[in-house]
Amino acid sequence: MLLGLALFVAPQSLLAQGLREVPQRFVFVQPLGLILGVGTAGVEFNIGRTTTFEIGAVGVYSQEDGIKIYGGGPGVGIRKYFGEAEAAGIVIGGRVDGVWLQADNRDAQRQFLTTPLLQQRRDHLYLGMGVLFGYRWVSIGGWFAEPAISYEYFAGPRPLVPGSGDLQDNLGISVGVAFGLAW
Repeated sequence: MLLGLALFVAPQSLLAQGLREVPQRFVFVQPLGLILGVGTAGVEFNIGRTTTFEIGAVGVYSQEDGIKIYGGGPGVGIRKYFGEAEAAGIVIGGRVDGVWLQADNRDAQRQFLTTPLLQQRRDHLYLGMGVLFGYRWVSIGGWFAEPAISYEYFAGPRPLVPGSGDLQDNLGISVGVAFGLAW
């Protein structure tokens, strides 16, 4: 999706001969957070000079001792930027997501499970509530990078499957860099 938007928008920015307009829309992806368990992607729209409304999705994947938790879902959020008179610079934000998580403990060694063999796979809808702190650099061509630290709390049943309690407790922090395009 990002590549398709880039192919559509890039020729327009080249025709502008370097004249820069303040971006009003942003599309981004932050896949590096999946290393720690939570990655995001989305589209932002300016609702003020330094405030944006975000529509996006969150993806979750984590594995430990043969127990896996994975899933994702849509969400919305608000971001506030400081330091420049546009959606760039220091950013803080909040978001709310509806996340469908699935857990699987089929590959877990029974020594890690303190309960007898019960349910091996289960899924459930969770309410995700997240916060973000970072910094956005926007180039003249519209490309941007945004290193950020975020935390997403997933409200729902704990443990999802026997043995997943510790994995669920450690799920939520994300450190990464979002890459995207502004226009």
